[in-house]
Amino acid sequence: MAAWAAFAEFAQTNIAGIDTRPDSDSDGFILQWGRWSWNDHRPSMSFTRQVAVPCENDQFEGLVELWQIELVLFYEDSVALSSYSDQDTGFYFPNGDEEWQVALMEGQDFPPLQAVAKTAPVSSSLTLEHAD
Repeated sequence: MAAWAAFAEFAQTNIAGIDTRPDSDSDGFILQWGRWSWNDHRPSMSFTRQVAVPCENDQFEGLVELWQIELVLFYEDSVALSSYSDQDTGFYFPNGDEEWQVALMEGQDFPPLQAVAKTAPVSSSLTLEHAD
């Protein structure tokens, strides 16, 4: 699936300015499958990368702001896709290249992702939003 390949490459791209403290959950991703009210209950697969950026305001020194970059692909209803209920992989916050590779391999095995890999999306959306 082209979207997964592009997302996996993007997920491994270093982003300057994020919180780099060990175990800070500063950079990670989640895959989500479902039919949500905000998407008109259309079958959709969401690829989200979340990063923590240190607050620029001195009043909040040591705190971070969470930002999410999300690609959502929408699909036609089908019998094959209707068997999957709303679910997600949970957030992965890998440290280092090896952990990223393992997390991405696990994400690739997400059953709804495998199901939509054989189906062309009918539309998509891409957003960058504050997640706090």
